[in-house]
Amino acid sequence: MRDERGRVAGVGLRGVVSAATVAVLMLTAGCMWQQQRLARADIPGTWTGGDAGTLRFKDDGTVVASNLAEYNRDGDKVSECSGTGEWGVYPDDKAAKQLWISVCEGNPWEFGGSKEYPKMRRSVGNPDHGNFQTLSREEREPPGASGPSAGA
Repeated sequence: MRDERGRVAGVGLRGVVSAATVAVLMLTAGCMWQQQRLARADIPGTWTGGDAGTLRFKDDGTVVASNLAEYNRDGDKVSECSGTGEWGVYPDDKAAKQLWISVCEGNPWEFGGSKEYPKMRRSVGNPDHGNFQTLSREEREPPGASGPSAGA
């Protein structure tokens, strides 16, 4: 419906600015999750989330969990899990949206973030509450970046 000036009734500049402000705040606060597909070869390495714990994925399909946080139905951290198990991707093809681990509770993990800065997360607590445990992959060193140089 339009008013006498031809504007859409009920939508003013304030509404547009408010919507844009909310969108910017959500992006800067990290509220937006962008689903990613990761190639199986991009998963090995260390993924950490500070007090959320650490997962170390190896090329041979093993995973080592260190102090991986476990949560109750309310989404509160109640304990930590450590151990060694196996990992795989869903579906088991060249690019996957999700990953599973055989150690610790809570599957699946889904991939997000960007190709340069991938993240993985899993739902914790009551799924209706929208709480997630998120891990980021630690930066990989380029080949030959560590250790003394050959000329030294």
